Amino acid sequence: MFGMLLWKEWKENFWKLWFCGAASVVFTIMLFRIRIIPDFSNCILISFIQMFAVPVIYSLDIFSGEISNRTVHLLFKIPVPRWMLFFSKYIVSAAGIILIFLISGLLMEFMSRGREAQVLFLLANNSLCGMAALVLFTWFCAFGCQSRSEADSLVVMFGVFIGWGIVFFWSSVCEVAWAERFVPYSLTLMRITKVGPVWTVLLQILASAAVLAIACYRYVSIRRYL
Repeated sequence: MFGMLLWKEWKENFWKLWFCGAASVVFTIMLFRIRIIPDFSNCILISFIQMFAVPVIYSLDIFSGEISNRTVHLLFKIPVPRWMLFFSKYIVSAAGIILIFLISGLLMEFMSRGREAQVLFLLANNSLCGMAALVLFTWFCAFGCQSRSEADSLVVMFGVFIGWGIVFFWSSVCEVAWAERFVPYSLTLMRITKVGPVWTVLLQILASAAVLAIACYRYVSIRRYL
């Protein structure tokens, strides 16, 4: 049954993978062919745009779409645990996000061919942004799993962006290393920041696991708020 749920979510969200993947490929080819700025700068530009845009596209209607048109009641009548419904949505979306960053990172390496950066350097930096995007998506799920419209989802996502931005700015200015490790944006700076990359990754995994558990609980109890 879980496989059927995964297939259902894959079919419903395949357009997101197609749209984001096609836009990323076209954008990457265009920038790396024109080469107005160095390859590393192109990589940073593409990766940061993807880091903010891809989680938003995947999170926009992942929950609010079914709640707004009331099909969530039909979904909950399927004889499977609700946590399984939640994780089928999350796993498919997370796999799509990872695949998009993997495609763009490999394409950057192919287009640059080590002419201005070491081999796999661009892929590594793009992967760090992909990790940050996945963490942001997890936070979107925690706060937006009970959103009743796409507008509510957008408000939640902007709140997460701005909230973590404030924490990141405060921790950087005040040099609070422990707080900076929890900020998703710090993953993109692990190559140039003094914050230990191992501790940063471990704390991000622990925080994401806790947030994911909260998101699952809120989704399981969603009927109380309809």
